[in-house]
Amino acid sequence: MLPRLKLQVATNSTEFTIGFVVLGVVLLLGSGYVFLTPPVEEPASQPAPQPDPQPETEEVEAFFLEVELIDSAVVETGSSELRPTISGPNRQAYEEGEMLTREPVYFYRYTPELTFNVTATTTKNVSVELTTRLSREEEVVTDREDADSEIVYTNDRLLMYRQDTVTDGRVTNRRTFDVKDDLQEPADEVASDFSESATSFNTNLNLTVDYRTEPINGTVYDGTLNVTPRLKYENIRSNPPRGTYWLTGDQQANVSETQTRPIEPAGAADSDAAAQPAEPDEPTRGEPNMGLVALLAILGLIAVASGGAIAAKAPQLDEAELKTEIAHNQYSEWISEGELLLDSDNEFVAVNSIEDLVNVGIDANKRVIYDPDLSVYTVSDDDVTYYYTTEPATLQRWIHL
Repeated sequence: MLPRLKLQVATNSTEFTIGFVVLGVVLLLGSGYVFLTPPVEEPASQPAPQPDPQPETEEVEAFFLEVELIDSAVVETGSSELRPTISGPNRQAYEEGEMLTREPVYFYRYTPELTFNVTATTTKNVSVELTTRLSREEEVVTDREDADSEIVYTNDRLLMYRQDTVTDGRVTNRRTFDVKDDLQEPADEVASDFSESATSFNTNLNLTVDYRTEPINGTVYDGTLNVTPRLKYENIRSNPPRGTYWLTGDQQANVSETQTRPIEPAGAADSDAAAQPAEPDEPTRGEPNMGLVALLAILGLIAVASGGAIAAKAPQLDEAELKTEIAHNQYSEWISEGELLLDSDNEFVAVNSIEDLVNVGIDANKRVIYDPDLSVYTVSDDDVTYYYTTEPATLQRWIHL
């Protein structure tokens, strides 16, 4: 391979020299360009301004009102009679002066008076105007066999009326009645005007509380709460010592109003500052890639040096010798080294190339003998010696000796 390369260099030395020199110059210029023009570093892109997020909100209670009708009675006379709501061996008797509250059954004999306690609980530090009405509704209903029931009489008797302005969150109004004289007998008087066999008489309590608040964050709340328990009697008029009374139904109502308020996120001031778009930075030059600069410079110097070496070495290369060496390598299987012995009886025939000499050897079924001392190739066929040499002068001198 090397002789062929040397032959190419010897044959095209000028072209190789110019090509390597030009390549070296280009690489050196590229190295300088990379060094003098480092890459431009773009500034980090600024995030696009985000639209202001919708503020988060929460529901908070702005106002509440709870109304409760609590029944109570004070025991006026002690008794050994056991409380009806307590069972078992630990039941206790009523004691004089004892306050009973929300009893399932009151005995008129021991608690002839009933107290209605109307308690309103509302939001503190909010001024609320309350109008409280407690009335007893009397209703007479006829029962007909051939038709539906029909209300033939209704009447409301006002038991309590109060107007209050509450600022501390709580107010209680009380009114005490004798159950027989104030509650039972007026109802019985109405019922007596109707036939007992054809009518039924109902007595309901109706508690109505109207409310109105001061402005709460610009909003005024008003409305009405209703509580309608039923007051029932048994044997109070016919047998007062064994008479009882009690309340049934709901005795409590409430209302709650809410408002929406924004939630201030933590670090809101920082987010406002961050929302301001920053001034874009100017592009800057970075550091040159010194590794690439060095590589291009070294390759450029090698290319220039190679061009100079070719220009210096090419004149020393002999094309004929190189061609002979190439042919020798190509036909080496037909060539053997040996020593040329001259005989005056032999005839010497020169051929133009090793290839021609190898063809003679093939035709004569002879091997080519190479004498390295004389640099001569020969094929002997009887009295004829065929030869090829790159140094005919040396051979001629040796023959004459």
